[in-house]
Amino acid sequence: DIPLPRGLEKPPTLDKYDGTTDPDEHVQSVETALDYRNLRGSIKCKLFPLSLTRGASTWWRNLPPGSIDSWEELCRMFTAHFTTSRRHPKTVASLKAIVQGPEESLRNYIERFNKVSVEVEATDKMKLYLLEEGLREGTKFQEAVGILEVETLDAFFELAQRYIKYEDKQKV
Repeated sequence: DIPLPRGLEKPPTLDKYDGTTDPDEHVQSVETALDYRNLRGSIKCKLFPLSLTRGASTWWRNLPPGSIDSWEELCRMFTAHFTTSRRHPKTVASLKAIVQGPEESLRNYIERFNKVSVEVEATDKMKLYLLEEGLREGTKFQEAVGILEVETLDAFFELAQRYIKYEDKQKV
């Protein structure tokens, strides 16, 4: 039993984990909060259960006493137990699958693409290529991108913004 350091009479507020979301993200969140307070090892182990609810809390209560010797071991056991809740990384194939629908606005298409794009490791050139490939055939914007030979992601988004404003005006 290790006493809590002064200033931790009121434990830090930690994000809650119930066993249904990515365990790696939870460990990272807890670690960030505790590292900020300069807390290490056994103190982290003592505070970690405060972040657990529902199924995750049940897992913690069912651990055999003395089965965890370090923060690293706790993280390993925790992430191994909840491994099926891990979020699978998005790939370039995830981006390639995003195409502008027949009635979809340019704004919605770009928003959908960007939402996935932030999770994919790809160069801006690759993202630009996939954005262009996913544009609906025969639109004025697709034609403009081809004629102007847009070369950067920033240039694509600048041009897209002009067309989005135009689309918005047409709705009114």
